[in-house]
Amino acid sequence: MILKKIILLIVFFPVYILAQEPKLKEEVQKIIETEKAFAKASTEKGTKVAFQEFLAKESIIFDKNMPVNGSEFWQNTDFKGILDWQLSTVEIAGSGDLAYTTGNWQHHNETISDKPAVSGSFLSLWKKQNDGTWKVALDVGITQPSMAIGNITESYPTFKPAELKNQVVLAERMVFMNDHFYWKNAKTSLNPFEPHLSQNIKLFRKDQKPILGKENAKMFLKKSYDKSIV
Repeated sequence: MILKKIILLIVFFPVYILAQEPKLKEEVQKIIETEKAFAKASTEKGTKVAFQEFLAKESIIFDKNMPVNGSEFWQNTDFKGILDWQLSTVEIAGSGDLAYTTGNWQHHNETISDKPAVSGSFLSLWKKQNDGTWKVALDVGITQPSMAIGNITESYPTFKPAELKNQVVLAERMVFMNDHFYWKNAKTSLNPFEPHLSQNIKLFRKDQKPILGKENAKMFLKKSYDKSIV
C-alpha cells in the first residue's frame, strides 16, 4: 500500500505542476498589467495617490532604513515630485499568491519630462488579495549607479551547515536552523551567506548597481560584508 501511494505521488505530482502552469502564467500577466498601471497612475494621478491605491493595508516600506507601514506612510507624507519606473523582472511563487517584481525608477522634481534628479532600482513583493487583485506587500528601493566599492580582504574558514538527514523535520525548523547557523558563524566564516544564495540571486545595495547571479554576489559579499552587523 505504501509503495502504491509513492508511485501515485510520482505520477501525479508532475501532472499537477503542468496543470498549474497556465494559471500561473495568467497571474503573472495580471501582475505585469498591475505594475504598469501602478507606474502610470504615479505619473498621471500623482505618486502619493498611486501608492495609496496599489499598496496593501498591511504593506511594509522602509523609511530612513526602518520598516514602517506603507499605507500609513504614504497617507501622511508630503511627497514632492514624481516617481516613474519600468518593470524588468517578475517571478511568481508556485502557490500563485505571492510574487516579486524588480526594475528601475527615476525621481523627477516637477514633471515627467524633467531630467531625473535621482534614479535607482526597486524590488516589490506582491500579494494576491481575497478579491483576486494584486497589491504590494513590501516595497524596497535603492539609488544607483554606485560609488566605487573598496577592496576588503578577509580570510576565515568556510562554513557549510551539515545536511539534514531527518526528512520528517518541519520546513519551519529547517529555516530556523539555517538562520541560526548563519548568524552564529557570520563573524568567523569566510562566506556564511554562500549556502543561502540561490543561483539566480539579485543582490540590492544602496548606490550599487544590482548584482545578478550567485558567483557575482559571492564575490561582492566577500569584499563588502560587514561582520559587525548581526
